[in-house]
Amino acid sequence: MKYSCNLIQDLLTLYHDGVCSEESNKIIENHLEECSTCKDCYNSLCDADKIVATPQNVELEMKKAASFRSINKKIRRRQILVVILAFAIFATISFSIVGLLKNSEQVISYNNNIAVSMVDESLIGRLQGNQANYLKIKQVEVENNGQESKYLFFYMSGTKWDDLITNNNVFSEYVLCASDKGAEHIDCVFYYTGDYTGIESMNIDDLQKIIDHSILLWSK
Repeated sequence: MKYSCNLIQDLLTLYHDGVCSEESNKIIENHLEECSTCKDCYNSLCDADKIVATPQNVELEMKKAASFRSINKKIRRRQILVVILAFAIFATISFSIVGLLKNSEQVISYNNNIAVSMVDESLIGRLQGNQANYLKIKQVEVENNGQESKYLFFYMSGTKWDDLITNNNVFSEYVLCASDKGAEHIDCVFYYTGDYTGIESMNIDDLQKIIDHSILLWSK
């Protein structure tokens, strides 16, 4: 009895795995001797078994995997170093900028941010939105039309850093002239940011030029 190729090919896998009965084995073997097509199918199954990794290939693949892991570690190390270096550069630049700002002394300009008042018989300057690190204060006595007048000129200086971090809700106060230093004898207080050289010895005409470039903040 002849069997179709389709039937034999369906049984080839079982035959190849050795699970067919002796009778079936004989039928399949007889068919393979006569049918080249089914014989080729069986040979393909056998060839597939031979396609396995040799020990050399396994060792080579392991070396490749180890090399790949090593490269990944190096890449991660470099990425970490780049991040650390970038952070260090950023921190250095930030600290440098902050240092420059803290050391950049500048005269505080008047912009309705400075006021003067008499408190407990002392003249007090009040600054808004900044911190003054230095006060320049000069008292000048002049005679005008036979009358003695006493003027107080001052300016404040601070840093760009304080100007940057201090908001307008912050106020700071400074004693311009204490009660025991003759505050009651001051007639006018001016905010002047110009040159103070020789201001104490100026006559009324020269002093008037200074007054014209000053801001009157308080008078009796």
